[in-house]
Amino acid sequence: MEEVKSKGKLKGFTNAILSAAQAKAEAVRAEADEHEKASIAEYRERSKAEGARKLAQSVAEVRAKEDKRVMTETLAARRSILALREECQREVVSDVRERLRSYPDSPEYAGVLDKLLVRGLAAVPGAKRARVLLRSEDISHKLHLKAAAPEVELSFAEGFFDLGGLIIDFPDEHRRADLTFDTALDDLAGNFAEATGIGMEGTDGQ
Repeated sequence: MEEVKSKGKLKGFTNAILSAAQAKAEAVRAEADEHEKASIAEYRERSKAEGARKLAQSVAEVRAKEDKRVMTETLAARRSILALREECQREVVSDVRERLRSYPDSPEYAGVLDKLLVRGLAAVPGAKRARVLLRSEDISHKLHLKAAAPEVELSFAEGFFDLGGLIIDFPDEHRRADLTFDTALDDLAGNFAEATGIGMEGTDGQ
């Protein structure tokens, strides 16, 4: 009879231990499940954030590459336009230079010198004397130049310019009027460059 009671107590004790172990196992399993869920959620958030970061980085890299490509192509286009403008300027200036070089041989040249003289003297009204600088080839024009401005005492000397025209020095007024074709051509080249934007590229770019 005692043995039956002992067996009953042992079974109850064993069952209690098993029940406690099972409850603990279920608690551990539930805790593990929660931890797994939390880990998965954290991983998803981390993956989402990392994906967004990589996407933003990729977009930024692509945009930077595209901006660099556009800038490179823009600068190349501007250099091409600049080169075309410079070539156009050279052709225009060269053509005008050749026309001016041959102009002193024309019958109109003497009259042009007279007009230039009168214009230059008008820039300093009241001048009593002036020195006119001419190319060595144009010194022969001094007689009709004197006749064009009889009210002013004129002297003549060789000027160091190539294309034609004249320079008037006013010694009393300490002034000078440059009416040479050379200076006019330089002004034309400068105005042409300004009008077409030559030399104004930034080479940033602007």
